[in-house]
Amino acid sequence: MSTSVAAPRRRKAARRSEILSAAAAVFAAKPFEAAPVSEIAARAGCVEGTIYTYFRNKRDLFDAVLAEFYDRLIADIAPRFESIRGTRDRLSFLISRHLQIAVDDPSVAQMVMRESRGQSQYFGSKLHALNRRYSRFLQRTLAEGIERGELRSDLDAVMARDLVFGGIEHWVWNELGRQRHLDPARAADAMVRMLIEGWQAPPPQGAIDALAQRMDRLEAKVNAGRRR
Repeated sequence: MSTSVAAPRRRKAARRSEILSAAAAVFAAKPFEAAPVSEIAARAGCVEGTIYTYFRNKRDLFDAVLAEFYDRLIADIAPRFESIRGTRDRLSFLISRHLQIAVDDPSVAQMVMRESRGQSQYFGSKLHALNRRYSRFLQRTLAEGIERGELRSDLDAVMARDLVFGGIEHWVWNELGRQRHLDPARAADAMVRMLIEGWQAPPPQGAIDALAQRMDRLEAKVNAGRRR
């Protein structure tokens, strides 16, 4: 009896997974409004009515596709993020991992960018909530960097977050449009170098004074040598 109950449950889970996989392919190829549920059903090998036994409507299905993608992404990032110390290293990791999406899942990356760009219904949507959850890694990195004195005390963390993700999106679109090879680690290093020099905290005044004194002593020694 337990075997007969388990089998339908396994099949139900497999069918839901098949529908999600089919929906991801269709939503990646077409905007939400232009993606017919009938095409998703055909890809999944079922009738359209079957989809509504698993999902309330097309929007519910779309949100489930997004949630599955972000759940996998966050589960991959979280343990690696916790093992990294230092603001610069965390920024490099997060930016590189974000860029890796365009390499591993370019169609999903394009779907997310398309659905979040210029959409009045984006704010308050499931995608908005998922993006906020995902961006907490970066916000935490910036907040802790400020707290440790590694970043400027007057850094606007929200603006910095938006500049990072907005800048990455623009750069990735250009690279993909020109069919250039994308090296996430190398690009992340270059981006962090550009950003960190504007964000990092200035050295303490004591360190500046000590450096100035060393330069004065060195200059005096050089001048003394020239007079001999």
